[in-house]
Amino acid sequence: MRNTMTAPVIDRLLFQFDTGFVNARPYSKDVMDAMEPLFSIMADLAPLPKNDEVKMIWLKIPRGTLEDFGDFQQILDDGEVKSREEFEELWHEEYPDEYKWYQLFLVESFNKDGSLRYRGVSVGRNTIVSASFEGDTCSARWEDESIICLCSLLAEAAAVSMDLLRNGTYGRVIDEGLPYWFRKGVVKRTDVMAVEPEMKDSLFEGLSQSVYERFCELVTTGQNDVSLLRPMKTMTANVFFCACSLGYKACNYKGTDKPLADQYLMHADGRDEGLTGRGSGLHREYGSIDFDSPEEWDKWYHKREHWGGHPWEVCRGGNSTHVDLFVHDSRDISFALAMGRMTEEKAKKARETGGYYFSVAGKAWSRAAEAVNFYVAIHDVGFPVVLEEADEILARFRGEDWIGIVPHDVIPNYCESMFPEEYGCILDFMHVYKEEDAWFKNIQWLPVERAKLKSKM
Repeated sequence: MRNTMTAPVIDRLLFQFDTGFVNARPYSKDVMDAMEPLFSIMADLAPLPKNDEVKMIWLKIPRGTLEDFGDFQQILDDGEVKSREEFEELWHEEYPDEYKWYQLFLVESFNKDGSLRYRGVSVGRNTIVSASFEGDTCSARWEDESIICLCSLLAEAAAVSMDLLRNGTYGRVIDEGLPYWFRKGVVKRTDVMAVEPEMKDSLFEGLSQSVYERFCELVTTGQNDVSLLRPMKTMTANVFFCACSLGYKACNYKGTDKPLADQYLMHADGRDEGLTGRGSGLHREYGSIDFDSPEEWDKWYHKREHWGGHPWEVCRGGNSTHVDLFVHDSRDISFALAMGRMTEEKAKKARETGGYYFSVAGKAWSRAAEAVNFYVAIHDVGFPVVLEEADEILARFRGEDWIGIVPHDVIPNYCESMFPEEYGCILDFMHVYKEEDAWFKNIQWLPVERAKLKSKM
């Protein structure tokens, strides 16, 4: 089968390579040489704004002919199709458009003396080469032939994109042709809720109207403000467990008739850094402290050699889908002083007037109602507490915020840095599908980042 610069050929070659990070290692001289034309063709491409060792350019590669798609006789013999008509249908099903888009990344770094240290080539999330230039080359490996062929085809495609960039048409081609599943955008939550009312229903599940109204009052009147809190001069484990219990009861958790520490052990992460003496994970051997002793709490809290657990994860969940109840000591200002962020005068006042306070964190879509329940319950018995990112959570409940649309090869989580500040702190991210999402027309697509020529900067 011929190796043409067509999408089926590129995909067959890419299939042989892993996605994600690959450690740098030596490659054969043939592979090192095969990369040279590709890097030469893209020599005038400016690196990414946030990483001067990385370059990226979009490649628009034709789907080619039916012969490029595959060997009809082999596919027929394998039983995948029963006729040439089915073979052609399969081709159009897998490659419905005349062109397919690929994101090519080149990485190049140098030592201080200017000698080449590393080169990497990847297409999308597929790492093709991760080559160390420090040391000798190695003997050929099984994948070398595919790497050499792929580098040649990518160089051919990159040359086309670089020509578009030089003649000033690259941006227009990208804007007009790049499919939505490669792009970023935003959509108002109200537009989604109007079509999918179940979104609002699931968001409010477990949150009563009275608690929601109280939450709105606390946030809109400015009461969710650390500067307005009256910290507690002392803290004990039982005070912490009591605050947890208030939250568990507000969320209608089971076991709220149990002793305070037992409730915590029942619902929290368990890796409590020795707080209860019955937890798990790192430093469980620390041993239990006296739950009613402020002195033992201070020793446990401030002696951080036993860090490494999750004592504040009071409602267990995943990395981003749990609820935290943090305990802060506003008198702990050593870092601020060291960094020059606080004067000695302000530090003295902080030590005199400061103390312990709580903060609730739980912005995940599936845990926000619980976080609000915790916050209101703890606040309304008089404990000093704030809810982190309360304004954003309230905007979500009201449907006033934006939802971030991310490319299909990006996991829709921890994507805050991908979006301009003008859209505020975006809490939720998703993939979209034009055929399925009735609110697709309401998406505001963000401009695709422009490639630039170094020679014109």
